[in-house]
Amino acid sequence: VFDLCHGCRRCVSLCNSFPTLFDLVDESDTFEVDGVAKQDYWKVVDECYLCDLCYMTKCPYTPPHEWNIDFPHLMLRAKAVKYKQGDVKLRDKILTSTDTVGKLASIPVVAQVVNVTNKSKPMRKVLEKVLGVHPDAKLPEYHTKSMRQQLKKLQKIDNSVNALPAGRTSGKVAMFATCYGNVNEPVIGEDLVAVFEHNGIIMSMAEKEQCCGMPKLELGDLDAVEAAKNANIPVLVKLVNEGWDIVAPIPSCALMFKQELPLLFPDDKDVVKVSQAIFDPFEYLMLRHKEGKLDTQFKNSLGKVAYHAACHQRVQNIGSKTREILQLI
Repeated sequence: VFDLCHGCRRCVSLCNSFPTLFDLVDESDTFEVDGVAKQDYWKVVDECYLCDLCYMTKCPYTPPHEWNIDFPHLMLRAKAVKYKQGDVKLRDKILTSTDTVGKLASIPVVAQVVNVTNKSKPMRKVLEKVLGVHPDAKLPEYHTKSMRQQLKKLQKIDNSVNALPAGRTSGKVAMFATCYGNVNEPVIGEDLVAVFEHNGIIMSMAEKEQCCGMPKLELGDLDAVEAAKNANIPVLVKLVNEGWDIVAPIPSCALMFKQELPLLFPDDKDVVKVSQAIFDPFEYLMLRHKEGKLDTQFKNSLGKVAYHAACHQRVQNIGSKTREILQLI
């Protein structure tokens, strides 16, 4: 694959994996991939953060081309090999353990200490030395009152309520809170519920959740991904079987259930069923809008909005649904 990329180079303007690879080739004795030391391949792997932009927009050799190149998932396989070999930093193990970190950091008093520490320049220097977290990196805040606690009313699921279907949507939505949404950005869940209920959509919340597994997937820890799948899928497939659609407020989590888990566990019928019933929130609203079921009587204009398209929203192949909704206002 590196040899084919070297011969094409359309992806040179994307992430640093490609300039790194091409520099290694151009500086080798043969000016070809065979002149690059195998150990230097890991430099390319480490630069890939799995945004899928090369696969989605640049590479001419993706399926149905016979070369069948999927560069991001090749890098993911390499990361999995590194993890199996024990070549992983303690920092990465800790930061990808989002459930554990979230539970500890959202304890009353502890949350306040963590939030203050994360804003302190001297403490950030310490954090850089201990865990390798850049002192200027923006870190999320932790909340003692989680999304699940703030939306207790949604946890009593009533399957007898009549919903209003529209197109692919049932009009009954169970929210998968996600670990990040639950303790770092609970306001996202509150706002999502307010918008959905305003549009006549019946809302509930999944009985429980743990991390979808995306952080561990990107680390290459596939055993942890499977454990997360085994915890989440039974809860979600029960809701799907009862007629509920699923919405995840974080794009990475929606992508995990839509694409990554079905790729890893293609023979698991429950995984496939959940993947077909989970939506990005704005995707869901746009599907309702196409059927005339979205309330577009907006009282205020948003003015000018700078919109950043999330990588993991784009990879879902749903288009720019957030932008399309914002343009209605």
